[in-house]
Amino acid sequence: MRMSFMVVSSWLAFLAGCAPPKPDVVFDTTFPTKQIMAHIINPAAVGLWGRAGTWEDENGVEDLAPDTPDQWAEAENEAAIVAEGGNLLLLPGRIRVLEEGDNGDWSRFALQLVAQAREVKIATEARDKERMFDAGGDLYQVCVACHEKYYVPFLEEGETTAAPRKND
Repeated sequence: MRMSFMVVSSWLAFLAGCAPPKPDVVFDTTFPTKQIMAHIINPAAVGLWGRAGTWEDENGVEDLAPDTPDQWAEAENEAAIVAEGGNLLLLPGRIRVLEEGDNGDWSRFALQLVAQAREVKIATEARDKERMFDAGGDLYQVCVACHEKYYVPFLEEGETTAAPRKND
């Protein structure tokens, strides 16, 4: 019995010593969420949405989807930027919690942003215009839902929800 205890104790001590140390990482979250949105997520998302679907005017119908390898690479990069931007929203100091009616939606929305942007990236890798359009629409819906809760109610006078257009 005593031998069993010693063997078990030795194995437990050995296994505890094999566990990787927990890193003491401190994130620099100097940039506020508005700047993360304005300089990282929004430009990439607007770029993606400008690459999907069609545009119709007096000159006819234009397919906005990428055609060249470079255009597809740009769309793929934008999708990756949006996905990683969602991860930036989850860093300590950036997670928003509203006083009333908040049930952790910020983290849920950020994770959905990551997941939907990843779906767009998969579509761009497959060079699938229709899938990119559909996934981009789903991504847009995540953005709208999050903004309705965490952005629109806090707009100051003169601020607008309009995202800048790619060619402005």
